[in-house]
Amino acid sequence: MRKLVFATLAATVASSLLAQSNTVAGLDGRLTDVNSLTYWGRRGAAHPGGEAGMSMLNTMCNPGAVNIPWQAPMQANHPMFGFIITRENNGRMVQISDWSYCKHAFTSVNVNGACGTCQNPGTGALMGLNCSDTYGAGNNGDRNYLGPPAEIDPWTGIWNPVGSYFDKGDPEVAAPANGDGARSTITTTGDLVKNRVTVKESELLTAGTFYYGIQLLHRGEAVANRGDNIASRGFTPSWNGSTWSLGNSAAGQTYGSILSRWSGATVNSATNGADDGRIFVATKVTPTGTTFHYEYGVHNVDSSRGIASFRIPVEPSATVTGIGFRDIDSDALNNWVGTRVGNEIVFTAPANNPQNWNTIFNCWFDCSIAPSQGLFHCNAARIGAGGLTTSVIAAVPSGIPTAFNTVIGTGCAGGPGPCQSSVYELFGTPASFDLSNTNMGFAVSGQNYVFGPASGGAGYLASPGGTALTLTDDSTATVTLPFTLSYPGGSTTSLVVCSNGFVSPVNNGTSFTPSAAAFLTGAATWAGSWQDLNPASGGQVLSNVTATSARISFVNVRSFTGTGTVNVQYEFLPNNRVNVYWGTCAPTGNAVLVGWTPGNGAQDPGNANFTTAVPAGATLCPGAANLQPLRLDANVRPVLGTTVTMGTTNIPAGTAFAALLFSGAIPNPAIDLTAAGMAGCFAYIDPASAQTFNSAFAPTSSWSQPIALPNNPAFVGVSLGWQSVSFSPNTTTAGIITSNGLITLLAAQ
Repeated sequence: MRKLVFATLAATVASSLLAQSNTVAGLDGRLTDVNSLTYWGRRGAAHPGGEAGMSMLNTMCNPGAVNIPWQAPMQANHPMFGFIITRENNGRMVQISDWSYCKHAFTSVNVNGACGTCQNPGTGALMGLNCSDTYGAGNNGDRNYLGPPAEIDPWTGIWNPVGSYFDKGDPEVAAPANGDGARSTITTTGDLVKNRVTVKESELLTAGTFYYGIQLLHRGEAVANRGDNIASRGFTPSWNGSTWSLGNSAAGQTYGSILSRWSGATVNSATNGADDGRIFVATKVTPTGTTFHYEYGVHNVDSSRGIASFRIPVEPSATVTGIGFRDIDSDALNNWVGTRVGNEIVFTAPANNPQNWNTIFNCWFDCSIAPSQGLFHCNAARIGAGGLTTSVIAAVPSGIPTAFNTVIGTGCAGGPGPCQSSVYELFGTPASFDLSNTNMGFAVSGQNYVFGPASGGAGYLASPGGTALTLTDDSTATVTLPFTLSYPGGSTTSLVVCSNGFVSPVNNGTSFTPSAAAFLTGAATWAGSWQDLNPASGGQVLSNVTATSARISFVNVRSFTGTGTVNVQYEFLPNNRVNVYWGTCAPTGNAVLVGWTPGNGAQDPGNANFTTAVPAGATLCPGAANLQPLRLDANVRPVLGTTVTMGTTNIPAGTAFAALLFSGAIPNPAIDLTAAGMAGCFAYIDPASAQTFNSAFAPTSSWSQPIALPNNPAFVGVSLGWQSVSFSPNTTTAGIITSNGLITLLAAQ
C-alpha cells in the first residue's frame, strides 16, 4: 500500500514536467508591479451592507526572446489580467472578491522598465523585447475593457471576440449585431461597482490580514515561464464614514499563488498529467487536543476544465466531524456537499457551481488521525485533455505515517513596531486629487524629519521667475544649490528635477507611473505631484536659486494625457527645511502621488490622507529597519535515521541567549504570554513540560541546530512540538521573544 502511495506521489510530481502544446518559443511576460488598490464607490444597502468596487495597477514587461502580441479588442490576441482579493483570519485564507471581470489590454506604450532597455517595435500592437508597460488603477477600472472570465481559456490564453460580452454589449443588442464581432455599447451609468473587482463591505470589516493579486494571461506562454505571471501584496482596508481607504500594508509584493501568503500553510500544485492548467492546494493542520483540525484552500490558477469535487483519503478507523465548505458567493443553495464516503471525505459541487479558474474554494474537518503526506484529488468539471483527476500532494489523515512538518502560528518581535520613515498619499485617479491651494513641509530635527504644514518660507509661487529648465516628456535636469541641504539619510548640494513632478537628491529615473512600491524602493524623493506630466506640451518648470532659498516651480505644466494642468512649487531652505505649495491643480491621465521617502526599501506606512495628516503632523524616523518576528524552520522532513536542521532566524542584534525547546504537548489554543511581559508572543508548546534541546550564547541573526533522529521504528507516528526563545533586550518588557511553533511527525519515510 505504501509503495503504491509514494509511486503515485512521484507520478504526480512528474506530471507537471510533461510537454505542453500551443506554446510560442521564447514568449514570456512578467508582472513587475502589482499596486495601488483603488476604491471607486459602493452600491446596495447602507454601509456595511453593500458592496465596494475596486481596481488595481499592474506593470508588466517582456523578458522573453520574441515580441508579445498586443492587439486591441475586438482582435483576439492580447494580454489579459485577472484580479483577486483574499483575507486570512482564524486560521483560514479565503477569497473575498467575486469571480472578477478581466482586463483586456489594448496597446503597449513600450518604455524602459524592470526588464531593461526597451527594443521598441514601433507599434503599440506589440510589446517589444525588454519593453515595459503600466496599466494604472484607472485603466484597469475602465469598464469598456473589462470582460467576463468565463470567456477566457486560462490555459491557452484564447479569447474569441465573436459573441463575447464586448460583441453583445450591455444591455445586449439584437441579432445579428450580438454576434458580428464588432464592439457594442456597454452601459454602466450610475453604478460605480459594476464589472469592477467587487467585495462585500462586511468582508472588509472582518478582522484579518488582506491581500490583492493579479494574474497575467496571454497566448503561447509555456508553463515554465508562468512563475512570474501571478503576484500579490498586502493592504489594510478602513472605512472613514463615507469612503474606503485601501492603503498597502507592510506585506510587499511576492510571486506565486496568493495562497502562499497563508501563514503556516504548506502549498503544492499539480496538473492532470496532460495539456491543462495548474491547481494549487494549501494545507494547514492544527492539533486540537485529542483530534486534528484540517484546513484546505484550493486555488484553480489556470485549469480550463475546472473542478467538480474534492476527494481526501482518510484512515478507515478515523472519526471525522465538523465538515465544512466555503466558495466565493453567499448563495447557500449552491454550496458543495461534504460527506464521508468509505475511506474518503468527498466534497461535491452542484451542477451550477464548479470551481473555475482564478478562484479559491475552502474545505475543512476535524479528524482523530494525525496528518501524513498523501494526495488531495480534484476531479474535473468538464471534458478536455488529460485525466479526470488532478492529484496534489497535501497533508491528509490517511493513517499511513509519513514524516511531516507543520508550522503553527507566528513568532513575535517586540520593540516599538514599524518605524515610519515615509509619508505619502496616492490618488488612484487624478480626479480624486484634493490638495489644490494647500501645502506641506518637512524640517530636520536631530535624525528625524518633522512633517506638517509649510513654514519659514515665502509662500506659494513667491517669485516664480527664474531659469526655465529644459525638460521634455520623461526627462530630468540638475539644479546646483548654493548651500548643503541635509535630509534623513544624507545631504546634497544639488537636486535632480524630474519632469513628472518629483525631486530627488540623486537621479531617481523618470517613471511616469506613481506607485507606493516604486516610491519606497527608489532613491530619496520629495513628491509634490508625481504623475505623468509633459512640460513640452504646455507650461514651464522654473529654477530660482539664491543664497537664501532654492525654488523649483511647476507652472501650468500639462498632463501627458488630456488637458489637465499642475501648479506646484518646491522651496528648499539653508536651514534644511523643505516646503511644498500646491496652487490650482487639475491633473488628468494616471494616478498622482505626493509625500516624502528616504527610499532604499523604506517600510510602507500605508496610504495617508493629507487633508488631515498635514495639519496633524508627524515625526518621521530615519528609516531604521523594522524588527522581524523570530522564526523557526526545519530544512527537511523528519524521516527517522536522518538529520534535521532546525534554523532560528530574525534574532535581534544584542541577543544574549537563545534556546531551542521541545515538548510532546501542544496547547490549544496557544498560550498568550502578554501577562508574562511578552506582548504579542505565544507559547505553541506546553511551558510546563517543555525541555531545552540546546542553547546558544550571543548568537548572530541566525542559529542552526542539527538533530539526529534515531532509526527506530518505535518512534513512527510520534509528534513533537518545537519552539525557539530569544533573550533580547529592548524587545518586550520581559526582554524575551518567541518564535512560531513547529510540529514534527516522525516516520520512516
